[in-house]
Amino acid sequence: MYPSEFSWRSNPPPDLETPTITTDPNFTLTIHPSYAVEFTLPDTYPDTQKPHVYLSCGGDVDTSTRKRARAKLAGIVEEQEPGMEMLDLIVTLFTEYLPELTEIDASTADQSQESGQGQHQHASKIKRVVIWSHHLLATSKRKDIQAWSKELSLSGYSRPGHPGSIFVEGDEDQVDEFIRRLKQLRWQALQVRGEETAEKRICGPGDGVLEVEGLGEIAEALKKIDADTADLFLQAMKIAKTD
Repeated sequence: MYPSEFSWRSNPPPDLETPTITTDPNFTLTIHPSYAVEFTLPDTYPDTQKPHVYLSCGGDVDTSTRKRARAKLAGIVEEQEPGMEMLDLIVTLFTEYLPELTEIDASTADQSQESGQGQHQHASKIKRVVIWSHHLLATSKRKDIQAWSKELSLSGYSRPGHPGSIFVEGDEDQVDEFIRRLKQLRWQALQVRGEETAEKRICGPGDGVLEVEGLGEIAEALKKIDADTADLFLQAMKIAKTD
């Protein structure tokens, strides 16, 4: 691991060995221009728990490759036993797998070109969700929402305050990943209160969410785009519908 490849995702506690720490250290290690491994260390790591590991992929990595790579990383972590330091081993084993992944991608691309001329790749479903939280105030969470929505090519809106609200739209697997990441953060309460799937986007190309000041702003913006989606948001946030 080299310093230029390493970055904290949250401020590290002053002493990682202090048993009373309540904030789990979270950092990212870039292992390839298209891949970065995100580690979150539970307070009992490595004695009784394994690290929580997630693979962040660049925009040049297609959906099928992301799934294969993340499945491989999950398998590597699953094979490890608590009670020993394993971060370096996880990174080493996954880095050794990357050339094989690249070969699979090249082979798949060649086969697709040879046998799939004139065929269109089946587009993934578009998913829209309304997420409610008891409150959304922390600057760190608001920054994560902005960064993750851009990384995952999502569009939508977020409203900090009491309650907090997030509306996002994007490829189904990317929306699911966004929700998974949110649930890993600390919340007093967080719920997906509404969702729908569609064939195409209506909220933009996926440049990230726009932070607004009021729930009414989200509702009005959605009304101008699609009345049914606006109704989904209003019902999920339990806001009375007005003409």
